[in-house]
Amino acid sequence: MSQGCGSVTESPFDVLGWPAGYSVALMLDGVAIPEAGKQIYQWADDSEVDAECLYATTRWDQIAEISPWIVWLNGADDPVLAAFLKNGAMQEHGYLIVTGVDRTAFMRWIRAHLQVEKGSGCEEIVRISHPALARTVIGDQLGQRPPSGVVRQLIIPDQISQRWHCIEPGKQGIGGTENNGYALALSDELTQAFDAFNMRQVSLQIWESLDARTRMSLGGPFLKEAFPRLFSILVSARDAGHQSPREMMRFLFSVLSGDTVTLSGSGCAIFRDQG
Repeated sequence: MSQGCGSVTESPFDVLGWPAGYSVALMLDGVAIPEAGKQIYQWADDSEVDAECLYATTRWDQIAEISPWIVWLNGADDPVLAAFLKNGAMQEHGYLIVTGVDRTAFMRWIRAHLQVEKGSGCEEIVRISHPALARTVIGDQLGQRPPSGVVRQLIIPDQISQRWHCIEPGKQGIGGTENNGYALALSDELTQAFDAFNMRQVSLQIWESLDARTRMSLGGPFLKEAFPRLFSILVSARDAGHQSPREMMRFLFSVLSGDTVTLSGSGCAIFRDQG
């Protein structure tokens, strides 16, 4: 079950209240936040902080500079949460997890799901620290496994709607600690989820490069208004065989023929891989 829980510019706990009796973790995206570990301690502003690098002690330790981080929050007034709400929530640099198990069990569970098994002995990292991907991979895919309450709630910021979304799996919770030793197995559903996430990221990159007039032609000056048409056109571009962002933009401009289109900043900025 998913429900809205306020504007992303405000704390979701203003609507939900602090979950008494449960631990709350802030998952931060190390891809989006340079030197995430250092940033956490700056946000803590000399307050005591309990933070863990997810790639530490795993096979991915050598690329810890882009590792997700978990910060265990001490309440709705936690300074790290306040800094995240100000500096990272709107940009989808992380999300919140309410867990019904102890911290050790939760860390063991989440580390077991950092990778997807594509074949025997072949695994790839999943960017599970990004809210849009976690919403599917944790909220939908892991919810199909025997539950034991590892994840009671996901509280996800949505850059497009500019709202928080609270995902509650019902009475049982998401995940099972009995699955600790297993990576995610690649399935058609997961493949579709990864494809949709990548398409969403490309669409957001292209949006950042469009001028005001082009945005208006897509539905309005704000992402929430224009994104449905933008996404639809770009999906059509991909389905027509246009695979790169540059090719997709050319297709977009052909659909919006008659508009004057410019890029903001350096044109090459939109072609960075953020997946």
